[in-house]
Amino acid sequence: MKLRKIISQAYSEAFSRRILSLPPELRNINQVDKGLVAFEARWGTKEVESEDDAPIFIFSAGWRSGSTLLQRLICSSGEVVVWGESLGNSAIVPRLAETMMPFSNGWPPDEFFADKQEKDKLASSWIANVTPGQEYFREAHRAFFETWLKNSADNIYGTSRWGLKEVRLTIEHARYLKWLFPQSKFLFIYRNLFDAYKSWRGNLWGDTWPGYYSWSPIAYARHWKLLLSGYMDGCDDIGGRLIKYEDLVAGRIDLDDLSKYLNIKEIDRKVLDERIASPKKGRKRKGKWLSPIEKLVLRLVASKELKRAGYIK
Repeated sequence: MKLRKIISQAYSEAFSRRILSLPPELRNINQVDKGLVAFEARWGTKEVESEDDAPIFIFSAGWRSGSTLLQRLICSSGEVVVWGESLGNSAIVPRLAETMMPFSNGWPPDEFFADKQEKDKLASSWIANVTPGQEYFREAHRAFFETWLKNSADNIYGTSRWGLKEVRLTIEHARYLKWLFPQSKFLFIYRNLFDAYKSWRGNLWGDTWPGYYSWSPIAYARHWKLLLSGYMDGCDDIGGRLIKYEDLVAGRIDLDDLSKYLNIKEIDRKVLDERIASPKKGRKRKGKWLSPIEKLVLRLVASKELKRAGYIK
C-alpha cells in the first residue's frame, strides 16, 4: 500500500509540474540564444589569445544513452581528457549561460560602461552601476572553463586537450559554448527512448536543472524529447555530429572519420567490446520490461521525435 502511494505521488508530481505548468527549461528555452544575438549585435566578439582551443563536448539526450561509452572512446586516444558530468548538480554550464539572458538592444545601457566614466571623476560621479567593458565578459567566461577543465587536465593528466560530457544540456547551451570556443567540437548522442528509459528506470538521479527528479516516464520522456529535438535542429549550425547509440555499439560509426573530425590520431576500437557497468551504489533495481502504460506514455509524449529518429513508424 505504501509503495502504491509513493508511485501515485510520483506520477501526480510529474503530471502537475510537467503537463499543467510550463517547466523552466521550456519557459526560458530561447532566452540564451536571444542574449547571444543581442551581445554579438552590440559588441561583436573580440578574439582572445587561445582562440584556437578546441575542446570536445559530448551532449547526450538524457541518461543511459551511451555518452559514457563515447567519452571512454575519445579518452582512449590518450590526447584528450573528457570530464564527465562534473559537478552536475551545480548546473554550472546552464547557470553561466543564463547570464546571457538579460542582454538586449537596450540593456545594459551604454552609460554603465567604464569608458563612459573618467577615473578622476569616479569619486564625484554616479557610479552605482559602473561596469567593465564587454570585451572582458566573454574572456571571463572562457577563463572559468579553461581554469577548471583545461588547466586541471594538464596538471593532473599531462594533457592540454580537454572536453566535457553532459546529459542535461540543450542545444542552446551548445551554442553558448561554441560562442566561447569557436573551434570546439560537438558530439550529440541519443538512444531509443524505450531502451534508455528501461535502463534508467528505478534510479532517482536528479539535478538542479531542470529542477526535478526525472522519476516518471512523463518527466523522462519530456527531457529526452527536449534535448533530442534541439540536437537534430541545431547540430549542423554549429558543425556538430549526431551519433545514434545503436549505430555506435553495432560498429556502424566510422571511427577513423570521427577521429579526423575531432582532430585526434586514433581511437581504440576495443573500448566498444569492454562492458563497464556504473557503480551499483545508489542504484535501484530497474526491471527487465516496460509496462504497457509506460510504453504508451513514452510514445504519447515523444512520438514526433521517435518517428524522426527512426524508432517508430
